[in-house]
Amino acid sequence: MRIPWRRLVWVLVAAIPLAVIAGLIWGATRDLSRYQARLTEQIRKVTGRELAAKVPLAVKIGRYPAMVAEGVTLTNAPWGSRPELARVRKLTLFLDPAALFLGEIKIGRLMLEGADILVERNDVGDSNLDMLPPLDGSGPHPGESRSLRLRTNPAFPWIGVIEVRDSVLTIADGGGRPPVVLEVATATLKSSAPNQPLQFEGRFGAPQTQPFTLTGTAGSFDGWMRGLPGNIDVQGSFGDGKISIKGGVGVKGTNVQIVSEGPDVSVFGPYIHLQVPRGGPYVLNAKAATQRNGFKVEVSTLKVGASELTGEALFRPDRKGVPTVTVNADVSRLDVSELRAPPAPAPAGGSSPAQPRIVPTLPFAASWLGRAAVSVTVRLGEVVGLGSKMQNGSVTLVSNDSRFAFRGAATIGGGSAGFDLVYDPTGRIGQATLTASANRVSLGELASVIGFDLGLRDAVGDIDLRLRGGGRTTRDALNSASGSIDIAVTKGFWPREPLASWPAETQRLLGGADTGVPFNCIAGRFDVSGGVASLRRLVVDTPRTTMVGGGYVHLRTEGWEFILAPEARDTQNSALASPLRLKGGSGRPTSGALEPNLAKLIVGAGVVPSLVSQVNQAARQAGVNPCAAVAPRVEGLRPGLRAQMPVPSADLRQRAGRPAAPAQQPSPPRRTP
Repeated sequence: MRIPWRRLVWVLVAAIPLAVIAGLIWGATRDLSRYQARLTEQIRKVTGRELAAKVPLAVKIGRYPAMVAEGVTLTNAPWGSRPELARVRKLTLFLDPAALFLGEIKIGRLMLEGADILVERNDVGDSNLDMLPPLDGSGPHPGESRSLRLRTNPAFPWIGVIEVRDSVLTIADGGGRPPVVLEVATATLKSSAPNQPLQFEGRFGAPQTQPFTLTGTAGSFDGWMRGLPGNIDVQGSFGDGKISIKGGVGVKGTNVQIVSEGPDVSVFGPYIHLQVPRGGPYVLNAKAATQRNGFKVEVSTLKVGASELTGEALFRPDRKGVPTVTVNADVSRLDVSELRAPPAPAPAGGSSPAQPRIVPTLPFAASWLGRAAVSVTVRLGEVVGLGSKMQNGSVTLVSNDSRFAFRGAATIGGGSAGFDLVYDPTGRIGQATLTASANRVSLGELASVIGFDLGLRDAVGDIDLRLRGGGRTTRDALNSASGSIDIAVTKGFWPREPLASWPAETQRLLGGADTGVPFNCIAGRFDVSGGVASLRRLVVDTPRTTMVGGGYVHLRTEGWEFILAPEARDTQNSALASPLRLKGGSGRPTSGALEPNLAKLIVGAGVVPSLVSQVNQAARQAGVNPCAAVAPRVEGLRPGLRAQMPVPSADLRQRAGRPAAPAQQPSPPRRTP
């Protein structure tokens, strides 16, 4: 018998599309509520969480038939910071056409769009990913380590391909640390079974940062849900550079090697929540591993341009269970000229940025004192790029439940400098103590280190600072500070720009050129009380005049006012030597005006001692700053000067945080019967 193959082929060609269309129509007309209810119930039995959708499952007929649900949510742990662990804008389950042709609904691929997933831990270390069946459920027992497996065949079997688009993953570890936010532009996860290697490919990034892409094997699905992903081998691009992560996270511990290189090291800043300066190219080789009693991160190589660093960090709990962090770093060479400050964020709403303050309002992080014990030690071999070399530096930070200490010291050029900041959080507002000193240090180089420039870049000075105040922020502590500040500066130049608002007579008396006004020495002492630094004995000596004076600097408002009484070094300029008053502050223009009437009040009756001769006599002593030698004798040389010193008004002297006394309201008249 001859088989009509040609006719049979045409019958099949016509029948298959009809069968597919019939299957699609059958699927579209099916009531999927029972499948959705079965899926929701089995997820509840396995995880103890509730799955819900604002828009129920529906079949979409197209090139790739699929079931779609919108507004899907999965409830969070009872202690979670929000009700939902996951919110998904749109969930699409692509159907297998072959299974659909046989009358069976089988999922071949899952796509999540607009997912918002929160992974967090509470204060005792529990994760919201720890899902257990309810007490009356029929899911597996916790001891079986099969929290996402069912004892019976599931209605919706394992899905081998999962795609994620336009989603956000937030990881919050608690303990006062900021959460890590990852924006997932696109990601694809493929695996033949939950316990098989997970092929991973995705593009990620933190908000307003350089994105990174990773491709490779990233453990298994079951491993990630148990907190033990397994073997990890991924690589990809990071910003304009590249990154590779290899190792494993398993029962025996963590051992992961990270290798990265690129043109700019600042790409790491947003991911580690630190202000990392811009600079490069960089090469990073680091290793993270668990030890018997902690977790250790070791940086074997970090090169940024000509700078090089090695270090390690150890995280472990102490005997009382308090987290302890120990960091040790060795910077063999640091080239500051190759590093730049990270870009400042644009002001909100396009408004102009606020005027910078000399002393920013930085809070003392008293909230994390006691939560962790921190010890940081950084050794600096040499620092170049500041004009002259800084070497043999050290910075230490020690923090525990009752004390915070931050210390630093270094040799700068031919001098040395150091500081010691101690904060004691006990009491209602705590106490901060700052001690700092500098011996024959270039003020220009010191300004580069502390980020505050007075313009005296060519001068060398000695500074001795001792302050103590109470408060939770730097501004509050300075507003109540008491102590002293001694300053002695040798020969240098004043920049011309700050002197532009001084009276014309005084500018002619000072002389100088467009590059600046030269001076021989400056010395003074600030006595600090209640947040006001009073300058009682100031001496300034220049080639054409010697000036004495004083005033105040308000540490909270950063306003200041001084009076200066000059004496000309020659008779030709004596007519220009008239007392003047200067006012200004942070973010405010400086104003200056002559006050000739002050001359009679400052100079006493009888013979008037010459300031110039006193400075010249002190200059004959070798190794002595003549201004510093004359400063203690200013009140004897100009006995009326102290009485004319400007002082802040009563409203400025009021302490921050202490409201002014309310005005008394007049009592109503008494009514007589």
